[in-house]
Amino acid sequence: MEVMQRQKYILDQLRQQGTIKITDISKEISVSRETVRKDIYTLDKQGLAQAIRGGATTPQSVNETKYGKRQHEAVTEKKEIATNALRLIHDGESIFLDYGTTAFQVAEKIKHSQLTNLTVITNSTFVLNSLQFVKDIQFVLLGGTMRTSEGSLSGPITLDNIDNLYADIGFFGCGGVDLQAGITNHYIEEVEVSKKMMSHCRMKVILADHTKFEKNALYKTTDINNVDAIITDEQLDSRLAKQIRLADISLISGK
Repeated sequence: MEVMQRQKYILDQLRQQGTIKITDISKEISVSRETVRKDIYTLDKQGLAQAIRGGATTPQSVNETKYGKRQHEAVTEKKEIATNALRLIHDGESIFLDYGTTAFQVAEKIKHSQLTNLTVITNSTFVLNSLQFVKDIQFVLLGGTMRTSEGSLSGPITLDNIDNLYADIGFFGCGGVDLQAGITNHYIEEVEVSKKMMSHCRMKVILADHTKFEKNALYKTTDINNVDAIITDEQLDSRLAKQIRLADISLISGK
């Protein structure tokens, strides 16, 4: 059984049982306990499961999740990125905001801006909560299966709903930015949403604070030269910034 099939099986069992044992999963799918343990640790890092002694359980409540913790990390950098993202948006445009914490900061900037007649498409319930009562914004929430730990929507329903939607500009978070590996992220379901939505955006913008560079997450979203711009913060190493610009990639940083 391939790694993605194993991890899907583990997640299915978690949804049904709430708590699973490594020994049980090992017997059911005929793989070693060490293999199951590694799969659980991978899912734990992604926020999809919580590793416990001898097994795994479902993630903690939303207020205690890794998303909640990330909302309080690198806040200054994320707000700096959001400020620069806002400068790319014009009245009357349609935009896509993904489920990441930096995209949420973009939503917050929009909420307090003077922009009018916007259409906002998202797969994030946190973005929805930020903008749902803002006048002059038409809101499109992609349906689908919600991963409560991230407030994100994904799956076949989400992908189908993208078919007839197009945006002027899309803002996408990431888990890693690397010249060779490209743009990568941690959650395969959301990566599939990002891939499809990118093909429906006239302009594709990556939001990445300086800690994301020269890092690879598990799943590839797209090649780095397939995006129109990367917005980062002023703490990005000058060497990396030069390499990216030499690769003919638009890099926006600074206040």
